Amino acid sequence: MATTTETKPGDAAPAKSAGTTDEKPKADATTDAGKQPLPDGTADAKPDAKPDAKPDDAKKEPAGTDGDAPKAPEKYTLAIPAGAETYLDATDLKQFETLARKNGLTNEQAQAAIEEHADTLASQSAAMRAIVEADPIYGGDKLPETQRLAALALDKVRPAGTPQGDALRTLLTKSGYGNNLQVVSLLADLGKMMDEDQPARGTSTGAPAKDPATVLYGEPAKA
Repeated sequence: MATTTETKPGDAAPAKSAGTTDEKPKADATTDAGKQPLPDGTADAKPDAKPDAKPDDAKKEPAGTDGDAPKAPEKYTLAIPAGAETYLDATDLKQFETLARKNGLTNEQAQAAIEEHADTLASQSAAMRAIVEADPIYGGDKLPETQRLAALALDKVRPAGTPQGDALRTLLTKSGYGNNLQVVSLLADLGKMMDEDQPARGTSTGAPAKDPATVLYGEPAKA
């Protein structure tokens, strides 16, 4: 006959069978909640996670993507557009070639850029000359006298045939600013002051005077 044991308050609890424990099961180390931090404080990466791409690798384009892109030729064949000799010279072509090679332009693209630049300079010069011609003080019927006085000042201060004189004339012609109202009016006013200090015209024995427009704007481009 089985006997029963009565447990009274205060008595010790019955001993647990071997192999049992009060501790609750710990979270699996492989679960997200139980991830153990790495020494640097970050959680374990997921098994299928890929390392971040390096900045240099991210910038690289797939091989062959630019295989069909136009490339700069070994040698450029550039020419000054017809009628643009007033604004461009061989030095300008060299500068265009350097820029074209730096930017990987084809010969056709570089030549198109030269033509566009020449057209811009010609349009700018023509627009400035129109302003001078329409000016009530220096233009209209007074334009020939304005040109004469401006040429007088230019020849006096920067004579043609001198390094400074030739350089200034080249600058005024190529930039188109030989037609700028502020430049023309300044030279004309200086020429007027000089003209008033000179003896009456016709008493000098110097070389024949050049056409004022030629002195100021340079020799016309040869066809």
